[in-house]
Amino acid sequence: MRLKLTLVGLVAGFLLLAGMRPDAVPFLRSAARYSDSVTAHWPNALFLQESVLERGEFPVWRETTMGGQPFAANPLNKTSYPLQWLALLFPPSLHLNILIVLHLFLAGSGMWVWARSLGLRTEAIALSTVTYVMAPRLIGHVGAGHLDVLYALAWWPWLMWAIRQSVIQQEHWLKISLQLGLIGASLLLADVRVSLFAFVSGVVYGIVVFILPGNRRQLRYFALLLPIMFVLTSALLVPLVMWQSYITRGNITSNDAGLFSLETVHLLGLILPSQPPGIETLTYLGLPVLTLGMAAIFISDRFKVLLLMVVVGVFLYALGTNSLLWNTLMKAIPGLLWFRVPARAWLILVLLLPLLAGYGLQWLLNWVEDQSLVIVPRVKLGVVAWMAITVIMGIFALLVLRLPVVMGLATLVIGLVLGAILLLAFDRRINSRQVFVFMLALVFADLAWTGYQWITWRGPEIWLDGQRTLAERLVEAQADRIYSPTYSLEQQVVEVYHLRLFGGVDPFQLTGIVKAVEQGSGVPSTKYDPVLPSLMGVRSDGDVVRANQNAIIDTVVLAQWHVSHVVAAYPIEHSRLELLDHINDVYIYTNRDYQSRTENINIPDWPVGWPSLPDRETVQNFNQITMLTYLISGVAWVISIGAFIFLKFKPHA
Repeated sequence: MRLKLTLVGLVAGFLLLAGMRPDAVPFLRSAARYSDSVTAHWPNALFLQESVLERGEFPVWRETTMGGQPFAANPLNKTSYPLQWLALLFPPSLHLNILIVLHLFLAGSGMWVWARSLGLRTEAIALSTVTYVMAPRLIGHVGAGHLDVLYALAWWPWLMWAIRQSVIQQEHWLKISLQLGLIGASLLLADVRVSLFAFVSGVVYGIVVFILPGNRRQLRYFALLLPIMFVLTSALLVPLVMWQSYITRGNITSNDAGLFSLETVHLLGLILPSQPPGIETLTYLGLPVLTLGMAAIFISDRFKVLLLMVVVGVFLYALGTNSLLWNTLMKAIPGLLWFRVPARAWLILVLLLPLLAGYGLQWLLNWVEDQSLVIVPRVKLGVVAWMAITVIMGIFALLVLRLPVVMGLATLVIGLVLGAILLLAFDRRINSRQVFVFMLALVFADLAWTGYQWITWRGPEIWLDGQRTLAERLVEAQADRIYSPTYSLEQQVVEVYHLRLFGGVDPFQLTGIVKAVEQGSGVPSTKYDPVLPSLMGVRSDGDVVRANQNAIIDTVVLAQWHVSHVVAAYPIEHSRLELLDHINDVYIYTNRDYQSRTENINIPDWPVGWPSLPDRETVQNFNQITMLTYLISGVAWVISIGAFIFLKFKPHA
């Protein structure tokens, strides 16, 4: 228990040091302005809360962004994920922080129970646990606001544990099916994209633990798995299938899907921790973790070849458009194009390497304790060679790559200290307890320092208060719908003031809306882009204020979509746009082609007959079916959890 509390204290200390506080949300430390936590997750939580508690309605539709679009049918809004409904109990910022802490705890406890079920000793379990929770890629995704990635990573080790438990536990087949179904459904609802890699790795792991040892008889436990998972996830799957012919996801090209493909040069990141903002191409796993994990692979007798094949396969897939494997798979299985960003396959190693590092530490501790074992000279030579490599890489980073001094020095120090610990252990100059303490301290220091470069927390004084005056002026002007070529009115502000944007930021996009924004904004839509309109010419946050300056706005099309005002970070010369005000370097224009409305707004209020959009009756039918699937799914969750608890505590006959 003391060791567990120590791990909790270490992670809690890191979060507090990084700046976590109840009213703030995570940002990349290098980000000047944007984070998915405030662009998406914060306004989503606020909309869910206000829809249910203030308006007394199910959040099936949202008008504040994208010209109006489905809310509950959008997997990224997380309404189908049961834990998202905690938003009804807490303010949005506190809600997100509670979910972050809860899922970090789930991730750590999942790795703990999985490693324990595999027979690792306590010290090795502890190392695997802290290594997984503090993994640079995991912490970096939280910093970027990719909270759904954290949610899925939290359930992933539980999935692997449940697969193994279904073999070693001789329990009721329905209990096993429910256990797997509840965990698998939680993972899928947490993040559909990460679930692809989790389920593929689960299948491979299942083959290893079921079929290879001759446990085919236990496969009957999976008889109800797919039906259970389908019912539990029907609130996500059914609406998504209904809307799939109207969304742009089906039109993604291989180049669009291959965004953030790894390059071979990113392998340097295994030793040299890269700096923000490139979270999707971050390959650093921790130098001590990599060392112990590699040792575990090479001392493994049964699974060495399989583990090496997994590592190579992950890397080839993560190369994306730079790999023949990925391009071949996209042609063979077009549905994989929906799962953009091939570099996220690296998350498999984010899960696997901490576990292998535990095995590596266990081997080292057992060797120190067993006086009959003798280390062969080439092992010590290998350690010295590894130390030399880290020194060379540190110098290379400083002198050739011109990377920050702290990065090169960190590589030098961590590599030398790691080598010293290993050499002292091999000579038995330190005992196994000291080896564990030194290694745990080194691993945590490495991961905490790396994670600190990626994550911080920022409060509403940064991402909300500065735009209040602008939003209040638009409310005063009775703005109907608002278009901004420079994203000068951000989505969290829009949600607070109940304004409506024409465009916005959301990977879930209706094809007709994309075409409408393209025509009205004058910004061509040449490829899939989560931002509407695309921020042409933008390479950094600071460039956003100059985006789309040469685009010619079509005020008539904007008027068709009830756009009454245009806001931009620069003056716009247009005969049909009249300057209304200038607030905090943002220009507010009135659209002269807009005709004010006195009638009630029908939802959706799209122009009648607009191409590639369903009519109002179809939307209403979709919304009704969506609410029905949520009801069915909710009842299924209650029944499944109740049945599992009953079987869990049912006395054995």
